[in-house]
Amino acid sequence: MRLRLRLAAVAGLALAGLSGCSALGIGGSPGASPSGLPQPSYLVPATRGMVTPTPRTAAPALATTGGNWLKILTSLSAYGQWLVGNPNPALVGNVATPGCAMSGLLTRQLLGLLEGNAYVQTSPAVISSVVGPSPAPAGGQVILDVVAARPAEPVVSRASGAPTISTFTAFPATNLQVTLDRGTDGKWRFCTVEARTDSGAPDDPSVPLI
Repeated sequence: MRLRLRLAAVAGLALAGLSGCSALGIGGSPGASPSGLPQPSYLVPATRGMVTPTPRTAAPALATTGGNWLKILTSLSAYGQWLVGNPNPALVGNVATPGCAMSGLLTRQLLGLLEGNAYVQTSPAVISSVVGPSPAPAGGQVILDVVAARPAEPVVSRASGAPTISTFTAFPATNLQVTLDRGTDGKWRFCTVEARTDSGAPDDPSVPLI
């Protein structure tokens, strides 16, 4: 399977170069992926300790069981957006399977935000089409064909009166292949989100749907 770690089918947000994206606030340089999709462009000096701030808002409820794929993807994306608005890497496992590319991408984003004492002013992803099996498969994994887009999202410092630091670059409506894993709790989580034009190379980046 493309861009999936060779570790385990059911894993979470690990930190290696799983996604191929630059680590936000940790190093590397942002830019376009091999598929032509823009990647997050948030780089800040790592000058602060990893203190998890008090959430600014309550986390949205997750609705990630069953086989209503649009509802599940919308819920996963909304919770992921809440996370980048209220960074806490310890909660990544609620929406992404440990060891999978989306786990690595989201974790690195959150670590960068914590290091920069920053958060994202989010804009919901627009999921215009989802095609998947019906009913939901009995097994622990499903692959969905999805068309989705996301507006640009400012990255803002928590310091009083500080300006926007950078931005999570927008991406246009794109045909995606989304792999979800179902945990032992019966809940679906992101594993990979890839453009269907992806070459399948191990270093191809995940699409920043969140």
